[in-house]
Amino acid sequence: MNGALRAKLNLLLATSLAFALGLGMASALDLTPVSLAAGDYDPPEWIIGAPPIQGGDIGEGFADVVSRIAPAVVTVYAEREGDPANMRGVPNAPDEFVVPWSGSGFVISSDGYVVTNNHVVEGATQIDVELADQRRFSAELVGRDPQTDVALLKLGAVGLTVAPLGFADSTRVGEWVLAIGSPGFGLGGGPGPLETTVTAGIVSAKGRSINILQRRTNLAIEDFIQTDAAINRGNSGGPLVNARGEVVGINTVIASENGFNQGYGFAIPIDLAREVIDDLIEHGEVRRAVIGVLINPVTSADAKYYRLDQVAGAKVQNFSADDSPAKLAGLEPGDVILGVEGKPVMSVPDVQRRIRQYEPGETVLLQIVRRDKTRDEVQVRLGAPPEDGTIERAPLPRTATRDRGGDALGIIDVEPISTSNRNRLILPSGSEGIVITEAIAGGALGRALNSRIPPEDILIEDLNGVTIETPEEYERAIAGLEAGDVVSVRLLLPAGPPGNWQSQIYSVEIPER
Repeated sequence: MNGALRAKLNLLLATSLAFALGLGMASALDLTPVSLAAGDYDPPEWIIGAPPIQGGDIGEGFADVVSRIAPAVVTVYAEREGDPANMRGVPNAPDEFVVPWSGSGFVISSDGYVVTNNHVVEGATQIDVELADQRRFSAELVGRDPQTDVALLKLGAVGLTVAPLGFADSTRVGEWVLAIGSPGFGLGGGPGPLETTVTAGIVSAKGRSINILQRRTNLAIEDFIQTDAAINRGNSGGPLVNARGEVVGINTVIASENGFNQGYGFAIPIDLAREVIDDLIEHGEVRRAVIGVLINPVTSADAKYYRLDQVAGAKVQNFSADDSPAKLAGLEPGDVILGVEGKPVMSVPDVQRRIRQYEPGETVLLQIVRRDKTRDEVQVRLGAPPEDGTIERAPLPRTATRDRGGDALGIIDVEPISTSNRNRLILPSGSEGIVITEAIAGGALGRALNSRIPPEDILIEDLNGVTIETPEEYERAIAGLEAGDVVSVRLLLPAGPPGNWQSQIYSVEIPER
């Protein structure tokens, strides 16, 4: 093989690898925080609601719906600078290269507004949009919102086919829905791009929070529509459509062990997306009120510990900043938010949905139950999100389940905080508590952590609000615990790179032994 041919083959290999990396990025939620790009834009010419579908016989399938919506579905092509580190080992790899990838979107206004996901276009140096009729335009990024994973583009075109919008709030579990996308890449090395694709299913659930956006921003809003309509790679940003031909969501993410559809797809409610889009156009940023808390769903163990009538509410774990509105108002870690302005809340998305109705600077009255089981009301003056509301969390290893014994919490051994384990674990100065050095991953505490964090090499700070400083105090605190009892445990948990720790509170129910 001569030198010129070898060089060409090496360049082809490098380009192919870069393109493969791009396709992988198209399906992954690499939610690196970005700033919002803003300009002067006219409001979109929304089309809300759709006339009845003619025919309407389910025996004819959804052909009429698809014929109405498909012309408004687009392919979003994006490029960003590649990381040379990903090309290590490739002979004659270029020092600079671009990584192409693609996703989906849909037209929401005849004058050229297109909605897609933030993760489809973030970090892009060039964005192109190809319409269903194969016309291609360079797109301008109006703005994007990592907290909801919504992005808005603008094309220099008019007279475009528009997807009518519906209302996610009135969408019911069990309704038929279609997931429509236009991935834009060849399937399995096929001869051409994979254009408009349609899959059918039902709404499986609403108000889902799956902790995918929270991995990158502690101010994320997750209020997903869950569907079993297949959402696959490249379909991110496409519309989720009801049987009336109205968009009720933006296809965003799948829960899968292999990267392909396994029946768990999630879409951003169109009602939430419209709030984001209106703010991006009018203000150049999302003007979202926040109470400044990190909250978790209430578990059955929480409900038992706090003596709740049902498993409902949201438990405060920590605050987004030292000057968090909630912290300044007197909320504490371990408080459970039961209501907003006297209206009960059922879940974390429910709390977020209620707070979204207010502007920064307004006040809301929260109904709470505290860790000592007393009920209270706290008035919070809402704030605006900080420019950088992000946190980095590294993946945490899992521990193997042991068949050894352990105490009521499944803990085998604890130690006081010593100089050696403080240095080994890089504990923050002033840390109090005891270090769990050996535990059963499948024990009561391990199950409460849901295998996300090993129950070893973490700290117990207090039990039921009482500070634990020695192994003897710990043994006295758990003495007498019986099956069915619930204990409130404040833990110090690793929250990212070594040396990053976060205090959180868990309700742990003692199992039968």
